[in-house]
Amino acid sequence: MSDAEHTLKLDIKDLEISPTTATVAVPSKRPVLVVLQGQPLGLALQLEKEKAIIGRGSTSDVVLRDDIASRAHAEIYRLETTDSCAEYFVKDLDSTNGTYLNGSRLFDAQMLQDGDKIKIGRHLMKFALLDEYEAEFQEKLHQMTQTDELTGLRSRRSLFADLDRQVSLTGRSRDKKRISVIMLDIDFFKKVNDGRGHLVGSHAIRDVGHIIRDEVGSADCAARYGGEEYLAYLTGAAETAFEVAEKIRKRVAATDFQGSTSDPTQIMKITISAGIAAYPKDGETALDLVQKADQALYRAKRSGRNQTCIYDAKVDHPDEAHPMVDASAIIYGPADAQ
Repeated sequence: MSDAEHTLKLDIKDLEISPTTATVAVPSKRPVLVVLQGQPLGLALQLEKEKAIIGRGSTSDVVLRDDIASRAHAEIYRLETTDSCAEYFVKDLDSTNGTYLNGSRLFDAQMLQDGDKIKIGRHLMKFALLDEYEAEFQEKLHQMTQTDELTGLRSRRSLFADLDRQVSLTGRSRDKKRISVIMLDIDFFKKVNDGRGHLVGSHAIRDVGHIIRDEVGSADCAARYGGEEYLAYLTGAAETAFEVAEKIRKRVAATDFQGSTSDPTQIMKITISAGIAAYPKDGETALDLVQKADQALYRAKRSGRNQTCIYDAKVDHPDEAHPMVDASAIIYGPADAQ
């Protein structure tokens, strides 16, 4: 008889029922805003104060990186009832573009129900009452959207949102610091998967990710873009990024990667190519920079691979063989993203 045909019998004491009340304690619920659209996606923002201001202003209790949200856009406040319970209300604070509750624009304060959806700027948030177990589960879901499980690097969407925020802040600041983007792609990776198996390929992707993390200086500034591609950014001119990319390239070329899952003596050699674009010279948005770095990467591939190219407007431009990557592909990734 298989294990699937057995039923596990629990002892009554395993249920931890209180001997005095004979009831199971129910964890208390806490009010949160769960980000359904926008950044940080999936995060549950706790509403601990009696009043919480939501907006893009740095003094708001819930700060949204959203250029169409007002500095102080909306407010969620709590009212205590006579039976020691609480009711939560949302109201618009004369915002420029309005606050929407379940699709309808707010003109006066409205009481919130568990599951109500609030639209502010480009952000959609769900008002929810979560117990400690639900809150922990929501946090795990959020972490899954922020991190690539295989490499430990940032997720593509998470890093792009952070890059977009950094570029936007720099554009509004008097201190026009430079930001450089590096796109990297393992050369001839299909041969690794076809010749040695996808598990060996996954190990190589993981190990290259660790090299990129080490040379960039932080896993927070690098992401697995999709498949065997990576995206990173750093503060500094293209020449600074070139030095970092070359360190990555040379280290990858010098590394003995695992060539078999069954024979530890088998090793393999791989190489990587990189493309670089810098703000503000090559573009003034995160989308511009990633597109230009991708074009420079394509030139590195076309010119023989295992090299780093800095974007050059005179030679790097879209063509039929390599069209300009669109915004959705950058944010959501290529078709082979893992």
